[in-house]
This record gives sequence, C-alpha cells and structure tokens, in this order.
Amino acid sequence: MRPIQSPFYLVSSFLFACTAIIFGCSSESVSRPAIVPRHFKVEVPFLLTSRGIIINTYWGPKRTHHVLCLDNYSPSWIRKGAIQYDNSFVRLKKQTFKTTTADGTAVAGEVGICDSLRFEDLTFLNAPFYVMPAQADGKENDDGVVGSELMAQGIWKIDFRSSVLTFTSTIDSLPGMNATEVFPASFTEGSIELGVKFSNDVEQSIAIDLGFNGDFLLPADAFKNVSGQRKSFTETKKFSTPASWNIVNVTTTLDTVQIGHNWYFAFVSTSDTVKERLLGLQFFRRFDYVIFDFINERVYLPKKVW
Repeated sequence: MRPIQSPFYLVSSFLFACTAIIFGCSSESVSRPAIVPRHFKVEVPFLLTSRGIIINTYWGPKRTHHVLCLDNYSPSWIRKGAIQYDNSFVRLKKQTFKTTTADGTAVAGEVGICDSLRFEDLTFLNAPFYVMPAQADGKENDDGVVGSELMAQGIWKIDFRSSVLTFTSTIDSLPGMNATEVFPASFTEGSIELGVKFSNDVEQSIAIDLGFNGDFLLPADAFKNVSGQRKSFTETKKFSTPASWNIVNVTTTLDTVQIGHNWYFAFVSTSDTVKERLLGLQFFRRFDYVIFDFINERVYLPKKVW
C-alpha cells in the first residue's frame, strides 16, 4: 500500500469531474461497439496527469492520433475541434444528447461514430462518441474520453507502481490474483457504486469516477453531515468538466472511512458547485494497482496487510 498523499498534493492539482450523461435519442439508434480480436491482452505504459490516465488512440485508416483519458463514469466523448476534419468520424444526423455535468452545468451536442479506433493491437469498431460543443475546446492536452461503453469491453488493470496499463479479455490472464481482494462495489447501468461509512457513522452511496482526480467529493449538504467539528481548509481551485471550467472555493477535511471491512484515511472535499458524490482516482493511487473487471463486474485491490 502506498502512503497517503499530503494535502499539498491536492493544492497543486485542479479538479476534473465528469458525470453520467443522459441522451435524448431519436429513431436513429447508436450501434454497440465491438472489439477485435475477441481474445486479447495488451500492456502499455500510461501517463498520469492532473487530468487522469492518458492513453494514445488512432482513428480510421489514416490513424489520426487522439489523446484520450480513461473515465468509467462518462460515456465516450470527443471535443468538437478535434474531429472537425476527421473522415473516420461520422455524425448521426438524428441523434443528440442533453445532460448536466458534475457541477450542474447544462450541455447538449451531437452524437457520432468512429468506424475504427485503434488502441495498441486492438481495434474498437463503430465506437460511439458524444461531441462536446465548442466551449469544451480549452487548452487541455487531451481530446476527450474513453468512457464506460468502451471500457466495458474488457478488464483494466491500472498499475500505479510501474505506470503500466493492462487491458485484457480474461481475468485468468492477470498473474497474482490470489494476492487481491474484492473491493465491495456494485456495477450498475453506467456506473460503479459502493457504500461508504464515514467516521461519524453516516453512510452514503458513492460512485467511482476515474475522471475525478481527487479522493472523495461530496455536495455541500452531504459534506456538512460527515465533516462535523473536524478541521478543514479552504482553497481556490480550477473545477473543470467536459462543458466548462470555473474557479471555485474547495473545502477539504481529513476523515477515516470504512468500505467493506477495511478502514482508510481519506481527504473529503466539497464546493458550492458540486452535485455528485464521487470517489476519485486519488483514492486508488495509494495502492500498487487496481483492477476493474467489467466482464465479471468486480473491482480488485491488493489485500490489505494489517
């Protein structure tokens, strides 16, 4: 297990959060993506930035390079400016989406299909992406997100110790599974959720969001219920979503939380804009690795040593 990060790490980073997107669809349906070959295992170094886990993808026969983040709590999306001249991406004329992001910002846009998206030796066929409007085309280095419907095609091991990402079709292909334990999370439609008990015995349902780079994020009212008289600190940060970004005051406290039979020290944060209850990437970075098995609907962590 890695030592918990100091609060100074949180000060130096900005928040990035996505939320599940709800779509307004017409009679034109979006096909389910497929992956070839059917049985696979790839290992690739990944880049971990303040935006999250960054991977390289190559679109269409021209292998147009797009840098994407992994985000299980969002559909796949791409910035409008990134695919303006990409012939491998076809917009669906009768398909649109509407949603609000994690801070309540309304966003709407078009839907399209990438005919072939290459990731290492694998190819996603007919991969649906939601086109984020022009206000999402900021100065970030990534072009969008590999979201829930693409991640659901296999099993992802994120090894923070070696900075290696493994994507495989079978859990048996991962060595050392006898040294893991199941993290008590439930897979639902478009999300992975778990019950978290805070130190004052308040229990809340939290969604895992790899697109959020913090520990725990709660709406202001929920934060008040768990923070009590604990010491907290407030700082100004950039809170970014796929639709916008804002400078907000973020309040954070250190708490001890129970998940299943294990206890963890964790930073719990809130701001006036937050609408979601999230468990982010920073929580999992304290471990050597985490495994998201979308095939068998399990999350695995290294066994905790007492």
